[in-house]
Amino acid sequence: MRFRRPSEDEARSYNVLQRLTYLLVIFVLFPLVIWTGLAMSPAFASLLPAAITVLGGRQSARTLHFFVSIFLVLFLLVHVLMVYLAGFRKRVGAMITGRLTQPRERA
Repeated sequence: MRFRRPSEDEARSYNVLQRLTYLLVIFVLFPLVIWTGLAMSPAFASLLPAAITVLGGRQSARTLHFFVSIFLVLFLLVHVLMVYLAGFRKRVGAMITGRLTQPRERA
């Protein structure tokens, strides 16, 4: 949140804000978008009507699904922006290979 590029040591690990964000996305937003998406289906409603009732009905499920989807898209956009600001080639290479590349020395 300081809007500066991380050092090599900082770039190797996630800070607390990043870890909490990933936990929120993986364990709250993704399951919620799946649940609300299923709740809009008439077949799912006939199979498990209590799952829709908990959400407040089909229209509430639509509203929740819309807002959760917006949060997921914002997460994606911020994630891509942060990769770009941290050095696109270096970070994408690290994502693919699993290790950071060292800058080449010029002779």
